[in-house]
Amino acid sequence: MAAATQNPRLRFGLWVDFRNPPQWHRPYKDLYAETLELITWGESIGYDDLWLSEHHFVDDGYSPSLMPIAAAIAVKTKKIRIGTSVVLLPMYDPVRLAEDGATVDILSDGRFELGAGLGYRAGEFEGLGLKYKERAGRMNEALEIIRRLWEGETLTFHGKHFHIEGARVSPEPVQKPRPPIWVGGFAAAATKRAARYGDGFIAINEVQSACENYVAELRALGKDRSSAHVIAGHVWMVVANDPEKT
Repeated sequence: MAAATQNPRLRFGLWVDFRNPPQWHRPYKDLYAETLELITWGESIGYDDLWLSEHHFVDDGYSPSLMPIAAAIAVKTKKIRIGTSVVLLPMYDPVRLAEDGATVDILSDGRFELGAGLGYRAGEFEGLGLKYKERAGRMNEALEIIRRLWEGETLTFHGKHFHIEGARVSPEPVQKPRPPIWVGGFAAAATKRAARYGDGFIAINEVQSACENYVAELRALGKDRSSAHVIAGHVWMVVANDPEKT
């Protein structure tokens, strides 16, 4: 994946999901150790960013717990930035995620970036005891809550989905005013959400039209076009079906 940020040069990142396909299944401890080695090697040859993604209840073990993984990467690396692309934000308690994200930011000395998405698999919400139809509202509220907590506010918040009294993040993140927040998604509503709540947009599939919509939404909100930061890239690159050939 590649990101365009305030730095005018194009940045390049790795995207990993710790999957363990049944036909090539190995002990998870080996898979995780080898993937961490891959990440440190990627850092050593110049990759700028490392992106993690999340799913639940998948046969191949698609990583369900991104914050522990991000913390492990933080202590194994020195300079590569660590992002989520994406946490399925409606599934989280936003105060706890804000605390976990701040902890990763501390462990990495200010290298954490939160990328958030809506989620699209109804079974994941059902398995976690959540209502699929409430995910958009939960995500909007969670984005606001995390941003305000990371910016140092002692927060009282009463929304439709979350009710919070006097919460604050301590210890606070290293990055000021806070770690960057990215919003990703497939639908047009994702660009609106990114413009309103985020610092950047994670584009998937039809990148050009999504980016144009994102810039238009920024302008509609009276925000400077120069604040349009975008992550995009090819999600899959299958070299061969045989690991030895790969």
